[in-house]
Amino acid sequence: MFTILNIVIGIVFVLLLFSLLATAILEVLAAALSLRARHLRHTLENMLGEKINTFVRHPLFRQCTYAANYRQARPSAYHLPSYLSRQVFATVLHDVLYGDDASQTEARLQNMEEGDAKRMLQYLVRRAGNDPSALRAQAELWFDEVMQRSTDWYKRSVKWWLFGIGLALALLFNVDTVQMYHSISSNTTTQRLLVEWASDFAAQTATLESSDSAAIALDQAVVRMDSALQRIEYIRSPLGLGWYVADGGERAFPWWLSKLLGWLLTAVAVTLGAPFWFDLLRILLNVRRGGDSAPPSSAGVEAAPRRQLPARTASSNPVG
Repeated sequence: MFTILNIVIGIVFVLLLFSLLATAILEVLAAALSLRARHLRHTLENMLGEKINTFVRHPLFRQCTYAANYRQARPSAYHLPSYLSRQVFATVLHDVLYGDDASQTEARLQNMEEGDAKRMLQYLVRRAGNDPSALRAQAELWFDEVMQRSTDWYKRSVKWWLFGIGLALALLFNVDTVQMYHSISSNTTTQRLLVEWASDFAAQTATLESSDSAAIALDQAVVRMDSALQRIEYIRSPLGLGWYVADGGERAFPWWLSKLLGWLLTAVAVTLGAPFWFDLLRILLNVRRGGDSAPPSSAGVEAAPRRQLPARTASSNPVG
């Protein structure tokens, strides 16, 4: 039983590291391509319809943009904010609907194109009447509800990005989950070292809920693995990774189909996210310690105290 458990722990730990790497790459791409800002813009367009142009040109909204900070002529998709508070949304919306002359609000809405956005804005105005505080309260509730759904939409799109990144990493480093299983299961030294690294990693990492904590955890794990791998020179590729791995001999399964399956399994595993693999790793380690009174520790690696890594701070805008 311990052999099977060690193999599973080793595979889970390696997938965790690649998930952390994929998450770090995704954060870079999200910043470079303004994925959160674009998603926020699309959500606001769905809510406001043609009023979106008036909304984004409002001085209060512009003050939240990169363009205003660096005095750009107009905010492009790359200069929009990634987050927006419900209070700012409600205040800007109130000014867009009422403006200087509240008596023209109905006429402004009536001239809008027919659609859900027009009917929703008319509904808000009817519910608020002439009470500005009532409109702001209704707008904040509307914003929170839509943004909760928008968070789910963004996470769904991010999974496709993670799948693409995971597949690219699998091809670049030949991260074949099937081959990795065969390599780990056939080498007890690799199993022992992976369990040691996984135990140290879990003992020193408190959370992976933020990109900063994930980056720190990945850096610590890579340093420890690199130090330990230098001590097993007789194993060229203990995990079966890399394109220099020699052919293991005849295979009953077509090699190209096995490789394709292994790469796809790696890509799918990455989409589950590093927190999933981290939680699973902790569960497996706890199960293993239930039958092992002396948990393994990395030989030659000085034990470090457990660090509480920073958790993700709650944002008023749930997008991203």
